[in-house]
Amino acid sequence: MATRTMRRRSPRKSPEQVAAEVAALREKLNDAIESLVSADGWRAMLRATMANLGRYSANNIILILAQCPHATQVRSAREWNRNGRLIIKGQKALRIFAPMTLTKKDSDGNPVLDESGREQKRTLFKTVPVFDISQTRPMDNEESAQPETEQPVYELGGKTRGAAPAELWERLEQHAEGHGYTVRLGVTAPADGFTRPATREVVIQESDPEAHRALVLAHEVAHIECGHVEVMDEYQKHRGRMECEAESVAYIVAGAAGMDAALTSVPYIATWAGKTAEEVRETLAAASETVVRAARAILATTAPTVAEGEAEYAAEEAAGSAYQAERAEMIKANERREAARALETPATT
Repeated sequence: MATRTMRRRSPRKSPEQVAAEVAALREKLNDAIESLVSADGWRAMLRATMANLGRYSANNIILILAQCPHATQVRSAREWNRNGRLIIKGQKALRIFAPMTLTKKDSDGNPVLDESGREQKRTLFKTVPVFDISQTRPMDNEESAQPETEQPVYELGGKTRGAAPAELWERLEQHAEGHGYTVRLGVTAPADGFTRPATREVVIQESDPEAHRALVLAHEVAHIECGHVEVMDEYQKHRGRMECEAESVAYIVAGAAGMDAALTSVPYIATWAGKTAEEVRETLAAASETVVRAARAILATTAPTVAEGEAEYAAEEAAGSAYQAERAEMIKANERREAARALETPATT
């Protein structure tokens, strides 16, 4: 006789337990934001953002780093399995926020409708488990990824040395031209480069190392892509945030091309982001969405394979959404059955 193994389900958490978990995670987030006041904190944040571009919010990336400081690529256990990796036995999951969209209901359990006759929705948050690649191993062997141990020394004004990755300058120049700007080398000291909206030109310091010139060009192109140079009065008003956005994008673009710009980008961003945890929080809240959008747009020119990877990720997300929708419908159906049984059960005294 055939047998079927049933997977043991975790006991359903009460609303109070879920609320307590979310509150604890928010407290951890508040503590972790303070680490971004330092250059090391920003380096970890940028590294994780680059490895998970568009996958997690800024707050979730901070939470991930608070629980696993060397984290880079982070996925759910299901996603790691699909990519040929298993969670190493004994590894503790990292907890992050995940939104839940629910239909508002009245006291009778019926959906509440708005003025247009559509069901009103509300968004709540729960905690979900994810794992860093260092917590996994390939399915075909027991080796696990090792976290990096390098401890660089940061210094504001440091130059990125060496040769620029192949074709990076040309592709950044192409992206700038797509916005109507020309690019040239010249004398820009004391600045490393600048963008002139009036003449639609980008000028980069010609005496700087090749790799540094490419990074500065990525920074100036990021200013253009983010819309910072369209209204200069706005730039002067929000200069700190906009400089953080441009350099964060430049770091991501350089990293995708194989260039480590941490020694230049990290102290620059840490300087502009704010001196206190509250200032850093405000910068993050305002900048994170812009950074991801602009980085994706520039990478479509400078690193087409990354853009193709985003398309694959979008397909994975669509499949995941379909699964979640189906699961939600199954839960609703089960709740309706339980409610019907409750009505059929005679009352006891």
